[in-house]
Amino acid sequence: MLPSLRLGGWPPRLIGEPESTKVKSAVAVEATPALPAIAIVIDDCGVDELHTRTAMALPASMTLAFLPYAGASFSLSRQAHLAGHEIIVHLPMEPKGGENPGPMPLTDGLSASEITERLNWALSRVSDYDGANNHMGSRFTTSREALRPVMQELSARKLFFLDSRTTPDTQAETLARETGLLTGARDIFLDNDDTAPAVERELASLENQARSRGSAIAIGHPHAETLAALKVWSEEVEARGFRLVPLRVVLELRSRNERKPMAASKVAHAP
Repeated sequence: MLPSLRLGGWPPRLIGEPESTKVKSAVAVEATPALPAIAIVIDDCGVDELHTRTAMALPASMTLAFLPYAGASFSLSRQAHLAGHEIIVHLPMEPKGGENPGPMPLTDGLSASEITERLNWALSRVSDYDGANNHMGSRFTTSREALRPVMQELSARKLFFLDSRTTPDTQAETLARETGLLTGARDIFLDNDDTAPAVERELASLENQARSRGSAIAIGHPHAETLAALKVWSEEVEARGFRLVPLRVVLELRSRNERKPMAASKVAHAP
């Protein structure tokens, strides 16, 4: 057996084994998915290292969204990827109110070139990402003009986009689809109220949605109560008849299901 090498907080690697490179997660949609699929996204990773590491200790099928301005995000996202998690970039975007989205946010008043420059900066600050979602953005995501350079750049990089739906007026999912991205939208926020009973109620609602629609997407945050509830819930969810999967799996399932009616319509109207 080859000896192993551990450097700092990085996972061990066998000496002589090729070093892992930045590779996108190789998740794929099953040919005949039997159970309702649930994707859990943990936003705001990277800022609080302790809570981020607690999120990283959850099942690897949970997706972790890292804020680009957090100094530890690159290192932690790399470690989370090596632990099996799907990684996405949590893009700071302009809100309607007075909340602060953090440094280098995407704002409606910027030129297309400045938006692209800030986006590229954000992407450079996170490792091994497969896609992105919006942090705040209740103003920015209502502007198709402001969103267009974002979706074009994400499409060029072959990434996916999750609309966090921080406003009912969002145009993000629609424009992402028009631009050719794999995309979808959040169904449930787990912890607008981050007390344990409230999070548990939202998890029950999430299961109901997955059961009725075949899939569901939830966003939570690395709060102590949320992470504790997710740990217990994730240990029991498969026994209750659900699959916990990375975000891409649900987006691909939904994309495939959306294409079925279109294909059937074309056959029905064929001469």
